[in-house]
Amino acid sequence: MCKQSISNAYKAVMHSFLKGSYQMKLNNAQITSKCVEISKCLLNAGVSLVSYDLATTRSLGDAARLAVSIKRVRDPIPREMLGAITTALKIDFRIAESELLPLLEQLNWVQVLRKGKAIESIRETLPPAEDILSALGKVWQEKSPTVIDEASIISINELSKRPFARDSLISELGIKNNEFEAMFDYGEQARYLGKFTSKEYGVETIWTPLYWAGKVDKVLDFLQRQKDEQLNVIGSLTEKFKRYPGTPRENIDAKFVNIVDSGIWHGFFPAVEVKGRQGPAHEYVFAATPQFEVDPSKDIFEKARMIAACIRHGQHHAEVTKILYPRSILRAMRTNQMKPHPYANIQYAILVLNGIVRLEAASTRYGSAWRVVWIDTPENNLAADIADQLLMGEEVFAATKEELEASKILVQGVYNYSSEQRRLKTTQKVIAKNEFDELMERMGGVRR
Repeated sequence: MCKQSISNAYKAVMHSFLKGSYQMKLNNAQITSKCVEISKCLLNAGVSLVSYDLATTRSLGDAARLAVSIKRVRDPIPREMLGAITTALKIDFRIAESELLPLLEQLNWVQVLRKGKAIESIRETLPPAEDILSALGKVWQEKSPTVIDEASIISINELSKRPFARDSLISELGIKNNEFEAMFDYGEQARYLGKFTSKEYGVETIWTPLYWAGKVDKVLDFLQRQKDEQLNVIGSLTEKFKRYPGTPRENIDAKFVNIVDSGIWHGFFPAVEVKGRQGPAHEYVFAATPQFEVDPSKDIFEKARMIAACIRHGQHHAEVTKILYPRSILRAMRTNQMKPHPYANIQYAILVLNGIVRLEAASTRYGSAWRVVWIDTPENNLAADIADQLLMGEEVFAATKEELEASKILVQGVYNYSSEQRRLKTTQKVIAKNEFDELMERMGGVRR
């Protein structure tokens, strides 16, 4: 078969697969989660048409980030501290005050205390994180998002599972070529979209490097060598790992083990190894999450996976009593209410090594044991929040260094936050090629 025929066949298969995928509508929590990811990638974007094309996505993403950052703050937050928090989040305070707070107030999530027209302080009455994501996703849909908004959200959601041929993606998005180019230009410059050529078929393929920052070369080598049926399998496996993060490797269907192992080795599938007291270590496999930190030691998601993996180990491989309610164990761990256990020094060793918990020797009527003590830091608490989302099988909120800085401000006070946050940030202009021409074409005008 000639190369062109292979290419056409590949596109046809991808088109068929995409068609089935896109008929499954994103839920509201997924929409908000992707808004957050895109808005974080656009934090340093200067003024350009992206401010129109992705206005709804950026606005709802920033609203979610602000809401989650001030959640569980029972004392009123003075206006000055709110300014410090938005600075840490890299959200323009004028936008937060004029746009985001009114939205949160409309949703009855904050009480704004004013003196005349000026805001003096706010008090949060926020619901659980999963409800925040669901409600804001509904608002996103009601705000009449642009074609670029919609295409960007759908694309990054699907590409987080597996790459797709460029032509098939355009066809299934149902957008014009110039609209796709604008969407891709923004995504490529902000580093949440990328492209490569399939070694198998020589087809231009779109993917998201955001989920594999720091290991792009190895992951690309893995993806470029996959045939279309293997990419289908990878997409299905990713969906399963999203629904049950921390799947024990031995529970994976034998016919998929080789591709999972290859994915783990190349960094496509994150996996955490937990050693047992006897016998081999066990691996717990996850779907990839957004990687805003290249340094793994600073990656909050990696800490979250460690916490989830240790609890999964207790579910599936505990030597004495298996965990039945994983989220309850996480709550008990964070509040230092876990009972001493002789197996704790084995099960939670990786958390000790990474400064998440410490162990205290204890005695029980059954003999010596270990008490798990939570190390209460903003980093650990943020990782635990993400681990809780993982254990629920919910869409994970992309909280990273900016949200961590906001948490530290709430702990330390407005005058003690990092001086680095007071500095003006250099913006980078993120634009689409020939923006003016494209705008005229969308409006039906002609450039003279």
